[in-house]
Amino acid sequence: MSFYENVEPQVYEVTWQTGHVEKVIAHQVSHDTLRTRVAVLGDGMFGTDAEGARIKFHAEINGQWTLQLSAHEADIRTIRNITSGEQTPGGEPR
Repeated sequence: MSFYENVEPQVYEVTWQTGHVEKVIAHQVSHDTLRTRVAVLGDGMFGTDAEGARIKFHAEINGQWTLQLSAHEADIRTIRNITSGEQTPGGEPR
């Protein structure tokens, strides 16, 4: 039995850095933050870079959790949840 069994799938619009737009249907979206690199910038300051971080979309299909999409964060420009349609700032979905 799945913890997310009663959750409806969501529709996400992914815009890639190349400008290509596609839709992904998923129950869960996760962000991989385990690959953080720390660098010394000077004057005692540190900086981090999440190089290689991935965003993963999972869906439950016929009782099985399936990886729908796994992509490097740097390759994606935007991710929007469009399940309920477009929404104007401060307005209702159209």
